[in-house]
Amino acid sequence: MLNAAQKLAVIPKAFHEPLADFGEDVSILATIEREMEEELFGRDDVDSTFSDQLHADPMHPSRLSEPMAWLAERPDHWRTECTGFGFNLVSGNFEFASLIVIDDEEWWTRFGGHIAANWESSGMRRYSTLDTGLIASLLRDPAWSNEGLFALSEGLRRLSEIGGNRVNLPTVEVEL
Repeated sequence: MLNAAQKLAVIPKAFHEPLADFGEDVSILATIEREMEEELFGRDDVDSTFSDQLHADPMHPSRLSEPMAWLAERPDHWRTECTGFGFNLVSGNFEFASLIVIDDEEWWTRFGGHIAANWESSGMRRYSTLDTGLIASLLRDPAWSNEGLFALSEGLRRLSEIGGNRVNLPTVEVEL
């Protein structure tokens, strides 16, 4: 996606912070799920930049979007993985790159059309993990935000390890 600064970034992208429950919302997974709801499935009520949180449990199963509810009911059909962790010397933030993997074709058939960029984006692009040339071109695009390129490259590196015949990705090597 193109973020507000017209830089390429991955979505969802979040600042890790509690939404309503300052004890329960400390989980990185809670932040990822909240951002999926906000940035991919269009739930404005979980966006802390709009207004104060008015719901006691905004991520209660009865409030989830249809795509997220389906995932919540089938935890063995999807997963998140930490693909990288670093300290961003430009922004001073910790960067926690994650990969969301939904292996179930039924979910994609039923809910793929629900995915939409929210107000934080000025556009969205979709790439096939089978198109090596296009992915290689994407990695070389100078429009990347530094944290976005970090998250993308680590996600692609991990997908190349676990994706099997669903991926044909260029080699991504980490140098220290």
